[in-house]
Amino acid sequence: MSTTIQDAHPVLTTRPDFARRAKAFEASPWAEAWDLVSSHPDPIYFGNGAPAREAQPLDRLREAGARAWTEADGILDYGEVEGYRPLRELIAGRMARREMLVDPDEIMITNGSQQGIDMVARLMLDPGDQIVVEGPAYIGAMQTFDAYEASYVVAPIDEDGLDVAALDRMLSATGARPKLIYTVPTFQNPTGITMTRARREALLALARERGILVLEDDPYGELYYGDAPPQPLRALDPSVVYLGSFSKTIAPGIRVGWTVAPRHLMDLLLMAKEGADIHTGRVVTRTVFHTADGFLDDHIATLRDLYRQRRDALLLGLERHLPPGTVWSCPGGGFFVWVQLPAGLDADVLLPIAAAHGVAYLPGSWFYPAGHKEHSGLRLSFSSLPIDRIEEGTRRLGQAIAAVMG
Repeated sequence: MSTTIQDAHPVLTTRPDFARRAKAFEASPWAEAWDLVSSHPDPIYFGNGAPAREAQPLDRLREAGARAWTEADGILDYGEVEGYRPLRELIAGRMARREMLVDPDEIMITNGSQQGIDMVARLMLDPGDQIVVEGPAYIGAMQTFDAYEASYVVAPIDEDGLDVAALDRMLSATGARPKLIYTVPTFQNPTGITMTRARREALLALARERGILVLEDDPYGELYYGDAPPQPLRALDPSVVYLGSFSKTIAPGIRVGWTVAPRHLMDLLLMAKEGADIHTGRVVTRTVFHTADGFLDDHIATLRDLYRQRRDALLLGLERHLPPGTVWSCPGGGFFVWVQLPAGLDADVLLPIAAAHGVAYLPGSWFYPAGHKEHSGLRLSFSSLPIDRIEEGTRRLGQAIAAVMG
């Protein structure tokens, strides 16, 4: 096997007159993994961290869209930067049920929660500024932070989530003074691990002591498959900036999320958004409101059942087909399982071999900033694959690992 990850997606040549940040946009990691397996006659792709297509409520969206268009007279001009107020009120009500007391005026509707990451980074980061991310961390967030030329402090994760004591020691030993802590504390992407209540309280205490803004990304918090997770960080401290999204509960293509921030930050975030895109689409935000209103609770209950079955199928497949020495997370919700390969195996080296067997995943090294890479882990997403494909995919993955070990 001569193909490598780099061969599958060659690095672009950067023009000398490009800004330094252009390097952050040279390649899509999601495309690299898919490109390797897409030529197989029967590819199985564990890299798609998206909702199941069959779980998207198309009929409800069509009805809601038709209703939104009946309201179009007068809403096709430029409008509210902060977003459609009834939608913000609906979000505030849903957050209150999770013990987050938020005024609708503290909510800004965004083009997905990804835009919320960008707006906060735009407001907070100068080139070289330090930020804390989890190791491993969500790729899309690091793509954004890379564009603002951030410097990273990588906090380790264990079975209880971000290791706050280790982070505190790192900051004291290095003298680092980060401006921002970015965390996905609930059903984390990519590990699926949930931070314990004690760790959440310790992280907030550290942030207060050191004067660091906490950015909580919570796209999976309502998608739990047993007991509800601990309270969000935002419920424990109103100074936390919180990101939510309808991408995982309704559909990713609608690109509607939200950012919650204290008033003094919200004014600046609104002006940053106005400078970026003026406002989120006024028809689509009304469509999301009419879709969610009186519907979303029952829909989420259906999603929990669907994704629980797929998670269980993946965990069973790993137990059946992966060799001794392999360990993996057992998430209580979300879309992801994190796999640690047996000692001496490299997930980057394994990927093209797995692709030749008809299965692909995202290597763990892609979830770390440059200079902090770890190569023994990999992320498997179960959300978009039927149970029979999950079973077959784990069988192929086991065969590929056996080929490497053999």
